[in-house]
Amino acid sequence: MAEEAAGVDEPDDLRALLGDGPVAFPKRSEQEFLPWHRPRKQYVRRVQWCRELGFLARDLKLAERELRYLTLPGNDLLDIRHIAETICSPHAVKLRYLGFNSDANQSIAEQHAAQFSINRLSCIHPESDVFPGDFRLVGETRSVPWRRVKEVGPFHAINLDLCGGFAGRGKSDGVPNYFTALLAILQNQAHSDEDFLLFITTRMDDDNVDAEAKETLVRLAQDILDTCQMYESAFAAAWGLEGDTSRTLVSECADAGEAFMLGLTQWILARGVSFGLKASVRSFMTYRTGTGSGEDDIVSLAIRFAPDPFIQPDPSNLAKSSATPHSQVQKLCEQSAKVPRRVSDRVRVDQILQSQAAEFERCVNESSVLLGAAGYDSSSYRDWAIQVDGLATA
Repeated sequence: MAEEAAGVDEPDDLRALLGDGPVAFPKRSEQEFLPWHRPRKQYVRRVQWCRELGFLARDLKLAERELRYLTLPGNDLLDIRHIAETICSPHAVKLRYLGFNSDANQSIAEQHAAQFSINRLSCIHPESDVFPGDFRLVGETRSVPWRRVKEVGPFHAINLDLCGGFAGRGKSDGVPNYFTALLAILQNQAHSDEDFLLFITTRMDDDNVDAEAKETLVRLAQDILDTCQMYESAFAAAWGLEGDTSRTLVSECADAGEAFMLGLTQWILARGVSFGLKASVRSFMTYRTGTGSGEDDIVSLAIRFAPDPFIQPDPSNLAKSSATPHSQVQKLCEQSAKVPRRVSDRVRVDQILQSQAAEFERCVNESSVLLGAAGYDSSSYRDWAIQVDGLATA
């Protein structure tokens, strides 16, 4: 009788333990939306990131193949969710991501829960992972993050979506800065025989840009202006300069944000050329962190790279070649020529969402669905978005 009783009770015990089926991703108890949940971020995801990723997937014929993606996805993995839904699932592309997240406020259990909710999707590679560490350590070639990058890469897309400044003041913790980490990434990408994308989102206001780094970046922009005729002509056209522009100063014509964009892009392009990569600057998008008036203080840039290998010169002059390759100086000049116009014609996201009601509504609806899938209360999102953006009906 005891055995029969045990047999009767066992299914109920298992049901209590395992449940009746898949369990929905738990909602966050606090249900608090964060600054980067505003509709403007969804505009960047769709119009810049996924648009360029869609072109890349088409050009590389990634259907039925793997898209390798390096990211700083935050606690909610919103970029991964959106890419999986809009690029990978519709086009039979398997997304293999490697993320870095050093947020000390999120528990290991929460990180695992968020990752599990993503990795159970059929379009996600099962070995995709978020490493609970500082991305900057990629710049240390003996570190675990560097080894992970070497194992998974080269990547088809690198997305450095920062809350702070890429060129911010360094910390005295012995950790490499973002410049060093990106340098290591680009060096590793030089081994790829396919195009790839680089996205960087960063603060560019004075409080988040180191003074010495700012000076160096402006000098880089000035150097290319002084030495590249194509760049000088493009700069003059973009800023409406007339007459003799031989003594034009970047710091006098461009505002602080524009000078930062010009300098940072120039550093990236120069490093790419040195590693045998050819860059095409695709777009700049800017917006403000706060709700008040003022200059945009965040930029999101998109650059597409293609392999452009070259034979390193032989200082002994024993190695001979029948071809006359372009010098790195020539390559950098050619690749930089479109940058001034791209900066001048940058997309000002806040202005678009304030003037185009339909676009604002689309971003609100898409963000609501995306955040709901990540465990937020999607029913209250629209009211929150309207409140923080000061828009009644968009």
